[in-house]
Amino acid sequence: CSDDEDHSHGAEDLPRPSISAEEGTVIPLGSRLTFVCRGPVGVHTFRLERDRRSTYNDTEDVSHPSPSESEARFRIDSVSEGNAGLYRCVYYKSPEWSKQSDYLELLVKGQEVTWAL
Repeated sequence: CSDDEDHSHGAEDLPRPSISAEEGTVIPLGSRLTFVCRGPVGVHTFRLERDRRSTYNDTEDVSHPSPSESEARFRIDSVSEGNAGLYRCVYYKSPEWSKQSDYLELLVKGQEVTWAL
């Protein structure tokens, strides 16, 4: 167990969440995309954070794919170039927020262009 000094966001004893994109991280313009955030059992709220604009979405629609895990899905029905960028997950498990997941970079692929940050 490492003795991290970073107490700025979340508790030491909560495992970090993970983030993935069901359809992959390079998405054709106009396609549907689903982010999946995973954490331990007992999570109350998952938050999908968007780094560049400091925007986020919260959901309490948490499912349990296994007895030791919970997850939430965040859907984008039609991806645009404005959706390209860095995303990460964080969750709330009473009484505190977890640390953030690693970043996932979403690239949006147009007919001839790929948008990144």
